[in-house]
Amino acid sequence: MTVNSSSNSTSVASLAKLPVPDLHDTVARFTEAARPLFSADEFETCLAKLNDFVATQGPTLQARLHQRSAEHANWLEDWWNEYAYFLNRSSVCFNVNYFFGFRDTPQPMTQARLAAALIDSAVRFRSQLESDSLELDNIRGKPMCMHQYQYMFATCRHPGEQRDWTEVYPRRESTHIAVAHKGRYFVLRVPAASTNRHADIAQIERQLQIIIDTTAQLERAKSIGVLTAALRDDWYAARECLLQVSSDNAASLRALESSAFLVSLESVAPVTHKEFSLACHCSDGTDRYFDKNFQILVFANGRYGFNGEHSLTDATTDMRLCNVLVHDVETVAAKALVATAGDLAEGAPATFEELHFDYNDELLGHIQRAVEYFDATVAAHELSTLVFDSFGKEQIKKMKVSPDAFVQMAMQLAYYRQFRHVPATYESASTKAFARGRTETSRSVSAHSAAWCKAMVDHPETTGLHAKAELLRQSIVNQSQFTAQCAKGSGIDRHLLGLEFALQEGEERHALFDDQVFTGSRHWKLSTSQISDPILAAYGWGEVVDDGFGIAYRIENNALHFNVVSQRMGSARLCQYLADALMDMRFLLTNAHKQPHEIMAEVDAVANVLTSIKLLSSSSSQPTTPTETPAPQPEGRFRAPFAEAPVAHAMVDGLDRLPSNEVICALEARLSRFVKESLSWALPSTS
Repeated sequence: MTVNSSSNSTSVASLAKLPVPDLHDTVARFTEAARPLFSADEFETCLAKLNDFVATQGPTLQARLHQRSAEHANWLEDWWNEYAYFLNRSSVCFNVNYFFGFRDTPQPMTQARLAAALIDSAVRFRSQLESDSLELDNIRGKPMCMHQYQYMFATCRHPGEQRDWTEVYPRRESTHIAVAHKGRYFVLRVPAASTNRHADIAQIERQLQIIIDTTAQLERAKSIGVLTAALRDDWYAARECLLQVSSDNAASLRALESSAFLVSLESVAPVTHKEFSLACHCSDGTDRYFDKNFQILVFANGRYGFNGEHSLTDATTDMRLCNVLVHDVETVAAKALVATAGDLAEGAPATFEELHFDYNDELLGHIQRAVEYFDATVAAHELSTLVFDSFGKEQIKKMKVSPDAFVQMAMQLAYYRQFRHVPATYESASTKAFARGRTETSRSVSAHSAAWCKAMVDHPETTGLHAKAELLRQSIVNQSQFTAQCAKGSGIDRHLLGLEFALQEGEERHALFDDQVFTGSRHWKLSTSQISDPILAAYGWGEVVDDGFGIAYRIENNALHFNVVSQRMGSARLCQYLADALMDMRFLLTNAHKQPHEIMAEVDAVANVLTSIKLLSSSSSQPTTPTETPAPQPEGRFRAPFAEAPVAHAMVDGLDRLPSNEVICALEARLSRFVKESLSWALPSTS
């Protein structure tokens, strides 16, 4: 596969190579990161193997990495692609691809017009990319590698018998767009972009509307797309069968896979956060081709999204294209122009043709098994979303901590409360500052984070509020420092993977590589990543291990968003624990300096406000006469017949026994919800 753009070549050549970390540093940092995940006996066994590895085989493998670095633009690139993607036999739909759901357009758009505007935008972006007119990526002025952009258009992953591979199609063969609708596929041929963008969009819209209006639903039992969601071994066998049925099948499949990208005209109309995420993640599998480089998803109600194949591009790379798509669509929507006869007459028309596939009993059997697998996998999964709007980045920064590390610790606490053990946690950190860099694993767990979770949950009465807050702050600092080291090319997981790949055929494999602590510390029960872009309304992917969670999150100024996917491990429950953890952490960091009696006084004040609202509500529904005298109120903190008062009173009196103040956090959240839900009707009307 060659670089299509000279700007990509320049970007790679001008950047530093990904360094090979120091062996002793990696072993020391692995020790710190893995120790909290296992018992002392388990860890000591692994530590003995680590020390032996450093003294024996380690230096030889390390020397090979340095030699490989001297001979390659990036010593890790090919190995990582093999390990993480091409040797992975899981479903790309459920376990590899990522999805975005975009914010609503400022004005409603028909499905055909929205899809046409998206196609026009993507085609123009591709022209910019191929003409070297795109500005180079940078973060705060620091250049980032552009190498992945060569795989953004006209690529398709193929299933292999033992490993997958990706084909990059030449420009002359990939000028068309694939369109999926009602289980069928079409080739849409779009003329070169002109200076009259409105006319170009009108031409595309006209053809898409014909497809929408005239296409009959294909029975799911003949769906080709659902095959791409199957396990890779099954998809390989089905694809071989598909190609052998007829030469027409081979030609249709070639046209589909060589397209610049795919647009799915979906029949569903997702409304809620969960529905939108599920629709972008997988839908029913029929109007998709999950091996395509990317799929633009356009739903019947005018919502739209994106599904990306992950093997050679990362979500952060595709986000640049997505920002252009959303900006262009919103510009078209804001103008609310209607195509005229003149628009349709101007320029060369777009054209389309349907792709046809032949079937035999064997192929139909493959499709039936793929449908059964798809439906069973969807049923076995639980996708839940959390929109936490109590606070966001602005308030977290006021606590003088990193927003990202703050959220990472919330996930640690939430998981610990649900399962009572510390999970191996993966957060994606970018290494695109290096030539052909992709990602590194930022490990969120540290000795401090494990101690903090245990102090919050196991024995809250033994650790004071200030001590808990200090443990939390140090955990946040540790996570931030680890992530920063990863971005500098000094992570540990890719280095350890490289040492393992450096073994030569027939060479003895050190016992370390199969040690249960070594392998278990990479069993990512929490696979997490953040993309906080204002164009997003949904973002996520599936879990990477059967007993784990995939957690995508977005950090906004005044809200935090989570998409949690698991195989019925309790995604909804984890979302609730996340909300509780976030409230508790804010309470810890903002109240650690206070004494219990000061916190009691504040809770009294909140409760008394609610008491006043209760009285006002009662008085508005049962007004007193001028001769009536209010009944005397009892002495004590709560001076009104407030139903929650006895419970709240007991909670406050128990503060000394619960220095973590988790009860108060729960009370605060409950009272806050009451205010939000009740204030509008509890107060007498002022109209």
